[in-house]
Amino acid sequence: MAATNVLPPLAASRSLTASPQHQSRNGDATRRTPGGARRGPKRSESPFIHKGIFSFPTNVDPSSYHNTALHNLCTDLLEKGFHLSFVEIFTLVEKQRLQHEQAGPAAILLGPLIEYESSTLDELKSQLTRAEMAKRSGNLEAVYTCQRSLAQRFADSKNAWLSAHFYERCLETALGVKGDSRKKEGEAHCFLGESWEKRDELEKACHHFEVFHQLAKKYKWHSEEGDSLHAVACEHLRRIYTSIAERMYAEDRTEQAISYLKKAREAAKEGGDSHEEGLACYRLGNALQSIGDYDGAIEYHRSYMERCRFYGDLSGVGSAYQSLSRAHESKGDIENAIKFLELFVEIAENAVSQTHLDIEEADKSGPQGPDEMASKQGQLARACSAIGAMCTSVGDFDKAVQYFERCYELSVQMGDPEAITSCRVQYGIAKGNQMLASFSTQIVDQSYKSLEALVAWKGSRVVKEQREPFMGNNARTGQAQESASVPVSDLHC
Repeated sequence: MAATNVLPPLAASRSLTASPQHQSRNGDATRRTPGGARRGPKRSESPFIHKGIFSFPTNVDPSSYHNTALHNLCTDLLEKGFHLSFVEIFTLVEKQRLQHEQAGPAAILLGPLIEYESSTLDELKSQLTRAEMAKRSGNLEAVYTCQRSLAQRFADSKNAWLSAHFYERCLETALGVKGDSRKKEGEAHCFLGESWEKRDELEKACHHFEVFHQLAKKYKWHSEEGDSLHAVACEHLRRIYTSIAERMYAEDRTEQAISYLKKAREAAKEGGDSHEEGLACYRLGNALQSIGDYDGAIEYHRSYMERCRFYGDLSGVGSAYQSLSRAHESKGDIENAIKFLELFVEIAENAVSQTHLDIEEADKSGPQGPDEMASKQGQLARACSAIGAMCTSVGDFDKAVQYFERCYELSVQMGDPEAITSCRVQYGIAKGNQMLASFSTQIVDQSYKSLEALVAWKGSRVVKEQREPFMGNNARTGQAQESASVPVSDLHC
């Protein structure tokens, strides 16, 4: 009898699906090792991959994460066909590297390298690629606009040299623009002048401003706001001529400085700026006085004075009077020198009085102006000091004492320790000069009454209360005796 197979078939006894106790929590079947330990599903059978939870980019080059920003940018430019943009950026990077190498340890003052500044590189890439596409289509105005945007972007940054570079590129592009009456060319020259001026390259700035002036004068351009660009060009010329003159004057090249000051005056006159023309006359007068041309200095100072009177500039009128006094004094005309100094004092006193009124009005509706008052008082103190020194030089000691006393009082009001010390010394010298004649007379007289007057003055000097700061708190006071030869009051110190 055939043996009966009591065991079920293998396929029937084992299910392809694992029992519930052999399934993982997420319902996936688990595997057992020969030792009985459980293992998760195979890697290729990961439920997360099947369900699309993880997604890996397949179109990114992994090497881009290991290369520098500059390398990736240049590669991207070349792949997209922007060869001109690549060349310009690469040239700028190499130029800066060379500058840093030549500077040595001082390279830290030149700022960081742009190749490590991703924001700068991105800005360069954006504008240069746009300019390159515009150039391919023949739109030079769009190229100029992109280059100007880059120049203005870096104008006030640590990479100001990039601004100068792109202004140069603006000029190159503007030379090819047609149909705008060369306005963009003139604008580029103006931008280049300002750029060189900021870098203290005054001669180069002057050249570009002069070209801008010639073009603006010829074509009579106007800005979008309706302002005359010819007047703007004249103002640029006046400013750069004045800066060059100041540098030359500091280098003792006075004759050349005067020639540039005359150019500055002509530029201000051509631009219709009477106020700046007056200031140019003032500078020119001071320069001529320094070389001994007193008549020429007086002429220009009078011109400045007239313009200040016209505009109601009291401070300017006072400065003109003071300069005229100095010129007349140098010329030997002491009478006119004192006259202009007295006018200077009068103008300064009027300015102080007007400022007092302005402050009283401001108290009712707004804050005061202590700085303005201190400025006006300082000008008046200088005026009093100047006329006091002038009176001393001609022997008018009474008037000198009067003005030095006023100068001292103003210095105390301003609370300026340095000015107080200076005016105190000047006031003391003036008082000594005032007493000298009387004191010398008593010494020379050698009479009993003269000796009595000297002893009385020396023993008890009357010190007025307002002069105690000058004498000190320990000054002795008393009643002086009368003298027949000289009143004791003339000997008070």
